Amino acid sequence: MGHRLREIRQGARLMQKDSRQPAISPSKLSRLERGLHRVRVEDTVQLVERYQVGEAEAEQLVQLTKLANEPGWWAHHKKVVPPWFDRFIGLQEAATWTRTYEYQLVPGLLQTEEYARAVTEVKYLLAGAGEVEARVRLRMERQELLGSPARPRLLAILHEAVLHSHFGGPQVMRRQVEHLIRMASQPNISIRVMPFTNQCVLGSPMTLLRFDQYQLPDLAYVERGSRSEYIGELEETDYFSAQMAQLVVHSASVGDSLAMLKSAL
Repeated sequence: MGHRLREIRQGARLMQKDSRQPAISPSKLSRLERGLHRVRVEDTVQLVERYQVGEAEAEQLVQLTKLANEPGWWAHHKKVVPPWFDRFIGLQEAATWTRTYEYQLVPGLLQTEEYARAVTEVKYLLAGAGEVEARVRLRMERQELLGSPARPRLLAILHEAVLHSHFGGPQVMRRQVEHLIRMASQPNISIRVMPFTNQCVLGSPMTLLRFDQYQLPDLAYVERGSRSEYIGELEETDYFSAQMAQLVVHSASVGDSLAMLKSAL
C-alpha cells in the first residue's frame, strides 16, 4: 500500500512536503510510504484527493487500504504477540530476503519444536505451560514462511557458541544441529558459523529485511536486552548492512560452516 502511494505521488510529480494534509505531515507520509505506519482509510481519501486520482483507482486504493488493515494469520496468537513483534512478523512475511545474526540462540526460523520449547521456558520463567505452548506454536507456524511459494531467502549467521549451548540437554541440541544441517541444504537458506577464533562479534542480535518485490528500502531490526528497535533511515540501515557484510566476511564459508555443524553434532 505504501509503495503504491509513493508511485502515485511521484507520478503526480509531487514531493512529500508538497503533499501536506491537515492530518498527514511529510514525516508521517514518509512512514506510510515505507510501510512503517498503518494506513487508515481517511489517510487514503485525503491523499487521493490531493493527488487528483481518478474515481475508479481511488476506490481500488480504499479497498486495498481495508485489505492492508486485515489482521495477519498470527492474530489468533495475540495473547503472546506484543505490538512491537506483531509488526516484525508482518514485515518478515513481506520480505524477500532476511539476513540475521545470533550469538546466543539458533534463530527462531530455524529452531526445532523441542529446542524452541526449552528456550521459551528459560526466557519466560513465570509463564504457565499454556503460554509456553502458545509461544512455541507461533514460532513453528512462522517457519512455514520458508517453505511457502514465495520462497524468501534466509542468511543466518550463528556464533559458534550457539552450537555449544545445550538448551534442553545434549539430545535436544543434537536434533537441533541435525535440523540445521538439513535446512542448510535448502536452496533458499544459507547458514554461516562465526568461529570462536574470530573477534568480529556484535553484542546484539540483528536482522535485516529486504523488500525487492515492493522496491522499499531495507529495514533493520535490532534487539538490545529487553528492548527492540526498528531502523529504516537510509544512513542507519547502511551502517547495519555494513556490519552484516563484515560478519559474512569473517564467518566460515558455507562449506566450512557445514563441517563445523557436523563437528558439533
